[in-house]
Amino acid sequence: MRKITLLGLIALGAVSLYAQEQTLPVSLGFKVGLPVTDMFSASNTTAFGNTTPGPYTSAVPWYVFGVTGEFHVYKNLRFEVDGLFRRGGFDTALPYANTGLLAYYPTTFDQWEIPGLFKTDIRLGRFRPFIDFGAALRHISDISQTVYAPGVLIPPINDNAQELHNRNSFGGVAGFGFTFKEGPVKLSPEARYTRWANESFMSTIPGLRTNLDQGEVLLGITF
Repeated sequence: MRKITLLGLIALGAVSLYAQEQTLPVSLGFKVGLPVTDMFSASNTTAFGNTTPGPYTSAVPWYVFGVTGEFHVYKNLRFEVDGLFRRGGFDTALPYANTGLLAYYPTTFDQWEIPGLFKTDIRLGRFRPFIDFGAALRHISDISQTVYAPGVLIPPINDNAQELHNRNSFGGVAGFGFTFKEGPVKLSPEARYTRWANESFMSTIPGLRTNLDQGEVLLGITF
């Protein structure tokens, strides 16, 4: 996967140089950002009654990053395609074999997203407010679930998890932001919202399901 990402970055750089030489109506660059919502609706209460803590905990991912391409369509209408990556995970604690002790199942995975959005803006000198809307695809890969049970050595579960529900999903996307230029560089901060159609992870035990509402703040850097 790292080799594919590296090749993608090299290809992006080559296409960007070619586009600048040929003055094509396309801008290529990078996206970085911070999530503002948790990946999961994870509960740590009342999964096994009123006295036993629930099994799942989760946290907001630390970062989002990827590549972006923006194409001029007509007048102030543009079309943007992104390839975004984020690392996710959750922790599970379940009673183990009637021992009164807990077994722990930390789970990590990679989440890949490909949003495609139409953008329209209003030109105000260097600053260009814009709104965008479209759809996104999501894919879950490289899942790793490790098991820590009392006095038992259990091998990790690779590329799968008990709670995996859908590796692939789609959703609707909307956002707003503004663009301004500094020499050959365009900076585009944006607030973006995605509503997913279904859960990537969901447990039959109450306490965990993928949050269908996803919010993030992104910065596009294009040339």
